[in-house]
Amino acid sequence: MAKQVVIWTLVTAICLFAGCAQKQVKKPDPVCLAGTDVNSAMERVEKVLLRMNFVVVKADPTIGYMLTKPLPGSQFFEIWKRDNRDGYSSAMANLSSIQRTAELNFVQRNDLLCIDCNVTIERLSIPEKEIDSSARAYSMYSKSNETTHTLILNKEQAKKMDWINLGEDNNLEKYILDRIYKEFTKKKGK
Repeated sequence: MAKQVVIWTLVTAICLFAGCAQKQVKKPDPVCLAGTDVNSAMERVEKVLLRMNFVVVKADPTIGYMLTKPLPGSQFFEIWKRDNRDGYSSAMANLSSIQRTAELNFVQRNDLLCIDCNVTIERLSIPEKEIDSSARAYSMYSKSNETTHTLILNKEQAKKMDWINLGEDNNLEKYILDRIYKEFTKKKGK
């Protein structure tokens, strides 16, 4: 009985999350800051990204460019991650393997340093594997036991496996830029 309740609860939750329409957020405007240079701004922005679990793989102050390593989409139990900004993003991350990459540009405009953010979402695409026999359908993609779960791909599948670009995540871009703005406008001593 308890098992059925858990299953029905999970099915209901998945249906609710999957039915969430993505709230369309327009591309956020860059954050423009006075009284800072590119080098110190990049150091502070990197700290903001690290607090969000992004890892910076490239930071070049001479061209004002920063790139993060792809961050796997957070699952429902990863409450410390902050990359899912709405129900649609949460559902997508829980139902598919997705990753997000943040790319920031730093541009000096007169006395202001403007920071722009682009977040790209990608979903993992794994080609289907043909079923050889009904007895092998259970282990079609993986071998499992009580402690491990292993994905098994044949050579053709591995060649065709790829990350598909799903576009930009404007909600996360806005959140990152808001966090950057707060980082630069917070009072010292707090």
